[in-house]
Amino acid sequence: MKSLVQADTMKPNRIDGILKQSGVRSRVLTSPAQLAGYDADGLGYKTFRPDAVVIPTDADEMVRVLKSAKELDVPICIRGAGTSLSGGPVAAQGGVIVHTSALRSVRTISTAGFWCEVECGVTLNQLDEALKPHGVFYPPDPSSGPVCTLGGNVAMNAGGAHCFRYGVTSNYVLGVEAILLDGTVHRFGGPAGGRGPWREDWKRFMVGSEGTLGAFTRFWLRVLPRPDKVWTFRATYADLHTAEKAIHALVAHSSFPVAIELMDPRCVAMVENSPMAVGLPKDSFMLLTEIDGPPELVDARVEAVAEILRSAGSKDVVFSDDEEQRKKLWKARKAAGGLMGQLSADFVVQDAVIPKRALAELLQLVYDEADAAGVRAVNVFHAGDGNLHPNFLFDSRKPGELEKIELIGKRLMQRVVDVGGTLSGEHGIGNDKTAYMPMVFGAEMTRIQLSIPAIFNPKHQLNPLKVFGDRRFAVVHPPNGISIGGASSGADSGTPHPHESHAAADEKIPLKEVGSRCFTPFLDAIDGVVCLSAEATAAEIQDLAAPHHLRFPLLIDSSATLREQVNATGFAPASSRFGPFCDNIVGMNWKLPSGHLVRVGERVVKTTTGYDLFRFLLGSGDRFGQPIDYVLRLRPDCGITSVHHLSGTTRTIVAAIPKLLSNCWMHWLDSIDFLADGTDETCQLRIVVNGPAAESPLVEAFLTGFAGSFGLTRESQHDIPAPTDGCPDFVFKTSPETVVTLASRIANISGIRCVALCYNGVLHGYVPDDLNKLDRITQLVREHEDTLVAVGGDWHSRHLPAEKPSAREATWISLLEQETNRA
Repeated sequence: MKSLVQADTMKPNRIDGILKQSGVRSRVLTSPAQLAGYDADGLGYKTFRPDAVVIPTDADEMVRVLKSAKELDVPICIRGAGTSLSGGPVAAQGGVIVHTSALRSVRTISTAGFWCEVECGVTLNQLDEALKPHGVFYPPDPSSGPVCTLGGNVAMNAGGAHCFRYGVTSNYVLGVEAILLDGTVHRFGGPAGGRGPWREDWKRFMVGSEGTLGAFTRFWLRVLPRPDKVWTFRATYADLHTAEKAIHALVAHSSFPVAIELMDPRCVAMVENSPMAVGLPKDSFMLLTEIDGPPELVDARVEAVAEILRSAGSKDVVFSDDEEQRKKLWKARKAAGGLMGQLSADFVVQDAVIPKRALAELLQLVYDEADAAGVRAVNVFHAGDGNLHPNFLFDSRKPGELEKIELIGKRLMQRVVDVGGTLSGEHGIGNDKTAYMPMVFGAEMTRIQLSIPAIFNPKHQLNPLKVFGDRRFAVVHPPNGISIGGASSGADSGTPHPHESHAAADEKIPLKEVGSRCFTPFLDAIDGVVCLSAEATAAEIQDLAAPHHLRFPLLIDSSATLREQVNATGFAPASSRFGPFCDNIVGMNWKLPSGHLVRVGERVVKTTTGYDLFRFLLGSGDRFGQPIDYVLRLRPDCGITSVHHLSGTTRTIVAAIPKLLSNCWMHWLDSIDFLADGTDETCQLRIVVNGPAAESPLVEAFLTGFAGSFGLTRESQHDIPAPTDGCPDFVFKTSPETVVTLASRIANISGIRCVALCYNGVLHGYVPDDLNKLDRITQLVREHEDTLVAVGGDWHSRHLPAEKPSAREATWISLLEQETNRA
């Protein structure tokens, strides 16, 4: 016993000494009282005591800490505010926690480029306050916004109530700066949101990696024009069937709600029996939804949204555009989380995404399992995208209670996967769900998933026992026989840390055959997703989607296959409104070089389950295999498509574009494209709109006024297919503030037809077919490559081979190829 006490004393002293010898001047916490605040994250019933906590004063100090990693020879966990709900930023195997609270600078806000540069310790609300005076906002909004940090948000790929329309963190990360375990600092992407100097898009792995690949220091994030007006609606329903009718109707409606939230009767009753009561019927389901946009447009939609809620069966529909009244409508939803912490010694919030048609079945499973176990369960969740958040209230001090919760969780997650869902939509895996990962990944995909941390963190020293339970750090040189980080002299490297939860060593769930989870062709009109061949054409996609009043707006060529279009560019004109291809293709059947077929991605539109191999492979140009089938996210076809051409001199068009992009009308325009071919001094701004015929006069009035204010002429065509420019010969990815000038210059000097996707900062170039085509593309690439890379952009051409990777990147690629090529 004496030796163990002595060892516990020596560990923090040794850590402190090594850090000081390495020149680390940061504050180091080692006393039990100081460390107690770092025992857990938001999943409070699982506690893990670190050996020490380091609080770096700046990024340079973080570099010194990471450079000491080899000598420290203990696990290292990066932590922001600790609001994670999955056991992520905790010392599950002991070691050092690096607390990033001092890195709190909002460095740059570029309103012209729609990006900001922020340090990892900036809180979400701090960023929002900084952005407000500039008329822009950062959409992801987890409920812990007042305290959660952007470092944690990126690490866990956080979402929030308003991500139904706006998307989650991964949709907004343009660039990541990370310190690797050897202390080297690397920037993946940047303000332009491309690959930067790398051949592959490594930032895809960084986002959602849960602190297992590197220590984040700063980010470049995409921002949007702040909406001018918001309407909030609250309705109650007697049963789930009527509430579901309202949810499905809202999802398909042209108002595109930003949030669709649902509270079950158990949650409503909990609120109404508390001091936070708002006067809701205790036996009702409560639905909250919100729409935003230009005042003239959003005001015209109010009655239609209210009628959807009434027609579904609600006799209690309340709505308002007044800020104070809107806060009151949200009060019950906001109060629910805090109440659970007050009413129960412990509670766990599960996080899973399911196809919406399975909602009733999964809720009933939650009720049945909880009632049978004598555990209280309430549900409040993001209904629009099927993101369940069942809350289980219990007391971990009572014998058997924790085991009941874990058994319910296991059965729930198995059913989630069986109906086509995923383990996490926004909370991540942490150490809470590692035992469930074999439900999703078979042996082959588990091996490929684990090859990703093998590139950056091969010994799992960064945040071990997270994401995959087999990720255990084994100490290399335990000093003087003292147990450090879960291993001791002469002991098996698999010896658990004293504070490890028994859940990490839970009974293994049998691995499934990978082939059994590959996608088969389907169309889910409720969720708006379809699985089809990667060789499908625009006409084939349209034939599948149109009967259900759905569409896939990201088509750039009427005859090329979808695979050819994706390999030609990551963006389409409609990416202005709906994001790049990687945000609209959500899953694939992927053929590895070995010939094996594996599933990557999901059939639901929201997931934080494992490393983001899907987005990485989608943008890899078939270098690690090729897609066989895609799962596409379809969008509602809201009525008629109109194409508007605004013509003028290059100078006036260039001046007009920033004004249009900064107007919140841009959220409702499918595409905003600058067209130039260098044939004369005039050029065009092409705007495509898809919406109800009844709203056409509002669009016409806005565009007429906008064109007039810049002296532009306008020609419009209505009820026609969206234009397709064809697969580009080359693509330059830069930032929005420079793309139009770049397109104009190339068109005028080279006589090449250029289409600039204004908000996305993407230039599509179309070179005439002649004997000098390849030479002309090569010359343009050489001329602009350095400038593009400097802002975190990149170039691509379907006619040229990919750029040669650096020696360091070549090593990373080789490690990944070893696993994807294995038979």
